Amino acid sequence: MWLSTPSAFPGHTETRHHWKAMTMNDDLTEIVGLAGKRLPGGVTTVTAMESEIADHALLSPGLDPGTAHPLWFLILALRGMGISVDELCELANKGDDDVLLFGTCEIEQLRPISVGDQYRTTAEITATDRRTTRDGSFLDSVTVLVGVYGTDGTDFGSVESAYLFKRSSR
Repeated sequence: MWLSTPSAFPGHTETRHHWKAMTMNDDLTEIVGLAGKRLPGGVTTVTAMESEIADHALLSPGLDPGTAHPLWFLILALRGMGISVDELCELANKGDDDVLLFGTCEIEQLRPISVGDQYRTTAEITATDRRTTRDGSFLDSVTVLVGVYGTDGTDFGSVESAYLFKRSSR
């Protein structure tokens, strides 16, 4: 729900609008129980062919051929959930008239991704939340954390993504 608060700056009379998370009394039936759910994760290889196609599409032909474009880290995380985005929508009980939006994405990449190497991923839904939008509909958030590791266990970093579900009035 939207709240107005006075400006934090002395002498200013403007108000700021911000989100307030709804209380636990709100009906969270669509996403209840998802926080803490482990997803299958998986193993992915960045092939030379896929890397070349991505480099061409991203207009970055000057990269070292043995190093994948940094965008591959996000691709590894999407593939590495172990479920498709459609399956994530099913878990969140997305209805036909609900709208999926991509919320925040925090990437912590500790080292470059090498073309031809395999990467193991772990994935978990770490948080869920519900807010009310200005038009009175619900906006549910499902946060997924994906860890990326070398096959020897080396930590390559993580990607935390929030998927937003704008619920239609039912």
